[in-house]
Amino acid sequence: MRGSFPRFGALTALVLAGFGAGWVGCSSSARPPASGSTAGSPDAATHDSAASHDSGTTVDGSPDEGTLEGGGPEAAGDAEGGAPNDAQGTTDGGDDGAPVEAGDGGGFPPPPDAVCSPTASWGAGTLLSASSPSDDELDAITPDELSIAWTEGSGSTATLEYADRAVATDSFGAPQVVAAGSFSTARAALSHDGLHLVVVDADGQGFSELVRTSRTAPGNTFGAPTAGAYSNFAGVLPAGESYGDPVLSANDSAFYYSVYGGGLTATVFRAARLLPGDAWPVGAALAASSGLAAQGSLRRLPTAISSDEQTLFFWDQVLGTERMAFIDESTGAFDNFVDLGTRAWAAPSSACTTLYYSSAGASSVDLFEATH
Repeated sequence: MRGSFPRFGALTALVLAGFGAGWVGCSSSARPPASGSTAGSPDAATHDSAASHDSGTTVDGSPDEGTLEGGGPEAAGDAEGGAPNDAQGTTDGGDDGAPVEAGDGGGFPPPPDAVCSPTASWGAGTLLSASSPSDDELDAITPDELSIAWTEGSGSTATLEYADRAVATDSFGAPQVVAAGSFSTARAALSHDGLHLVVVDADGQGFSELVRTSRTAPGNTFGAPTAGAYSNFAGVLPAGESYGDPVLSANDSAFYYSVYGGGLTATVFRAARLLPGDAWPVGAALAASSGLAAQGSLRRLPTAISSDEQTLFFWDQVLGTERMAFIDESTGAFDNFVDLGTRAWAAPSSACTTLYYSSAGASSVDLFEATH
């Protein structure tokens, strides 16, 4: 669940409230209130971005951009559940377990620079034409920027919606509503090709996917939710724990999500699979990072992963801000942080030159994009 959070902080005196809890169909789940929120809960973000692909109104936001913070080294996680191996700056050991030194013939070069820059300065945000008069909270954008999913409204009236476009310079087409079903409206994810929509089950004990055959009519309507590739997640959580916040990687080989409750402090998990279409195995918590650890009921909610899996985007309920977490090459943990301020639920394009997010608009929370 998204929880409640202050949308603007010092950026503006205007505070919206009411990202309440809501399920499509029958259940209830907390989403960031659209107004009157308290610190540590996500509620809209002001965007910043100079140019925009989508036609809309330019809205000046104060980009509360922080500087890169280095966290202390933490214990690295395992290969499946921890930070992706190919994004770590460590080298494999030899047969005896000793590190391979440069010049031994078995060393690996350091990974390339992260596709997302920690020093990027995002311009003023531009309103996406898909925004509605109600609150619109971004759920996902495909890496190619051709499909977008978001939740309109809150509580029992919330609806999960999506839209497509032919090229990234076009405006998105008319919003389409996903048929009501027994799933949560707290968060949703899109596959890289825009053909799979992943939702949290209404009871929080599993994930389901909705599938379509094309982004264009007549095959662009999503079917009913089924367990599909997420069947291994059902019924395996201990009592008191729940799933949330699904995020898919750009190459369809990694699945990030939350497991929370039951006193857990490491709540961001990762699962990996070899081939697209394979059933996802149950993952494991990311490598330990104090900056991603839950504090009581307040969590760090993943919102997107960069195309190279070196940068995790998340809403920080503890600090009340959207953040980017970069992998620390010495530990493999997401342990270096940059604040994005009130740009809530942020997700980047494949090249990380465009940022999509939700923010306070003229009268409600809207969808925006920003570039650097």
